[in-house]
Amino acid sequence: MNSFAVFDEASAEGVWKAMIIKSIIFVVLGIFCLAFPFATMNLSAYLLGFFLLIISIAAIFSGFSAFGFFKRNWIVIVLGIVGIVLAIYSFINPAFMMSFATIIVGLIALIAGIADIVLAFGHDVSIGMRILTILLGLVEAAVGIIFLISPGIGAEVLVIVLGVGLIINAVISLTEAVVIKKDLNELED
Repeated sequence: MNSFAVFDEASAEGVWKAMIIKSIIFVVLGIFCLAFPFATMNLSAYLLGFFLLIISIAAIFSGFSAFGFFKRNWIVIVLGIVGIVLAIYSFINPAFMMSFATIIVGLIALIAGIADIVLAFGHDVSIGMRILTILLGLVEAAVGIIFLISPGIGAEVLVIVLGVGLIINAVISLTEAVVIKKDLNELED
C-alpha cells in the first residue's frame, strides 16, 4: 500500500529530491543557529529591520494613496514614519531589534498563557483537559515573563529553539523523502 497518491512520477521524482535539498539547507541553518547564536541574532535583527523598513515605506505610500478617511490615513502615515525610524535604529543597533522582538514574543506568550488559563475555567471540559490547559497556560506565561524580564536570554533561547527546530524539520523532511523514494521504487517494480 502506498503512503501517498502519485499523479505524475516525474513530479514525484522532483519532490523527493527537493525534500533532500530542503533537509540539507535546514541542517546547515540549524547548525549555524546553534554554533553561532550571536551572529544569528545579529542577522535576524538586520532582516527584521529590513522587513520593517519595507512595510513602513509601504504604509506611508498606502496612507497617502487612500482617500476618504483622513484620520485613518494620518495614522497609517505616522505608523510608517515610526516604523522607518525603528528600522533605521535597528540597523545602527541590532541588539535593540532583538530585544524588541523578544519583548513582543514575551508579551504574546504572556497573553496566550493568561488566555489559556482563563479558557480552562470557562468551558465545560474534562478535568484532565482543564489541568493540561492550565499547565500549558502557566508554561506560556512563565516563558513570557522570562522574556520580558530578560530579553537578552530570551533572544538566545529563541535562536537555540530555532536551530533545534530546523534540524528536527530536516530529519522529518529527509524521512518523508525516503518514504516517497521507496514508494516510487515500489511503483516501478
